[in-house]
Amino acid sequence: MSTITNLIAIGRSRYLYDGIKHLMAKGYSFKAIVTEEAYEEYDIKHTDFEKLAQEAGARFFMIKSVNNEELISLIKENGIRVAISANWKYTIPKSFLDLFECGILNFHLGNLPDYKGNATVNWTIINGESYINGNIHKMDPELDAGDVVARKSIPINGDMYIADVLRQAEKDVPALYEEAVGKVLLKPDTFEVKGTIHGLRCYPRLPEDSHINWNQPVDKVSRLVRASSHPYNGAFSYLNGERIVIWKARAVIPEDKFLAVPGHVVALDKKRNSIMVACADGLLEVEEIEKNGEVMAPTNYIKSIRVRFK
Repeated sequence: MSTITNLIAIGRSRYLYDGIKHLMAKGYSFKAIVTEEAYEEYDIKHTDFEKLAQEAGARFFMIKSVNNEELISLIKENGIRVAISANWKYTIPKSFLDLFECGILNFHLGNLPDYKGNATVNWTIINGESYINGNIHKMDPELDAGDVVARKSIPINGDMYIADVLRQAEKDVPALYEEAVGKVLLKPDTFEVKGTIHGLRCYPRLPEDSHINWNQPVDKVSRLVRASSHPYNGAFSYLNGERIVIWKARAVIPEDKFLAVPGHVVALDKKRNSIMVACADGLLEVEEIEKNGEVMAPTNYIKSIRVRFK
């Protein structure tokens, strides 16, 4: 097989795993798969990549730095022109990037040139953006600053949770890799959007950042719930001193005015098994909660309107 069809893969997550399998089915050959320990929320682990490398006849590298003599020799010996990547958490030096005539094509979920960095999907939902782009961009020594070679937009509406966005991205990414690889092999300097070092930088979110502030507008609280839900730890609050995770909820703007301290439970809906909680300008209908590891309908635990979340 011609060397132009030889690739390597660097990174973690289902995005990369499915991308490798798709490109293999399209006739590309992988000479190396490079990975590291997966985050807890990832359903694809390093062992899955190891098995995939065996299936592909590729060298498997479990390393934290791509500045590896064996890997570099393999790239040079096989004339690898392009690599694909996703969710690689370590810096890749320019000297390594320069090994590839057509670059390292990285998948990034976020509206580049904004939403660079970490937790970009969470921040996108929290900020109320109406869409998010799945991008294949060239890796650059600067964070998420490379040219975007291929992209696809995912609409975000008020009913979508972060898991919905991630599932759609998983469906889209294999074809995006195929499109991007095909483009750069024909024309190495091709791009859809010119990269830049400037743009909105996103930083990591910690589990405690999902503690609900009931004094905020109900739309903002609803977005926090949707951005923090599975596969993440969930938005939470405290009731009677116990931590309650809110997995599912929606914003409601009542027809009539009301007076309530934010966080107060103002209604129980026994038909829907949900509760209404006061926010700054509306009500949050809470539809699913978790207490002490047990997921339940809110009315299974909350029986009175004389209680308040804090």
